[in-house]
Amino acid sequence: MDDSGTATRERLLSAAVEACVSSGYEGTTLGDIARRAGVSAPAVYNHFRGKEELLVEAGRWSLDRLSTVAPRPVDAGSMVRAFLSVDFASTRRLLAELHLAGQRRPEVAELLATWHRDHAAIWAARAASDSAPADVTTYFALLLGLCHIEALGSLGAPVDEVAVRAASFADSLFTANAEERPR
Repeated sequence: MDDSGTATRERLLSAAVEACVSSGYEGTTLGDIARRAGVSAPAVYNHFRGKEELLVEAGRWSLDRLSTVAPRPVDAGSMVRAFLSVDFASTRRLLAELHLAGQRRPEVAELLATWHRDHAAIWAARAASDSAPADVTTYFALLLGLCHIEALGSLGAPVDEVAVRAASFADSLFTANAEERPR
């Protein structure tokens, strides 16, 4: 714990988000994360096996925190709106960095695949049809694409308008009647 009572693990997770947003996945080092968290670099290994695990866990931690600010009950649309909030911008950047790293690094891809499967099971239970795997994959792809919303600013669409449309689309994946869906 630090002087404010924040556990070391939580400080490391927060510092990992900051470091990855600042330097990108490739430029982030355990030393930088440790410095930002106020611990020694070897202390990181008391909590995580390495950079890959720490950064993926930081993504999970951040996304779990998003679930706590979304209105209850948590539905796909409210998650999209919360996902696009200004307060979540750094996490969107982290998630984009992680998924790009997963394309180059098998160890990151494996950690992400486990994370995806864990969350897919939750959302598959909410799907309104027998095409739950496709619905969940579409939803995850939508969220991953929204990680790049800032890069599309030159198109002139206000983020709040994009949020309304994306939320409606996400909700349709989990509320539409199976007979109404195109196959």
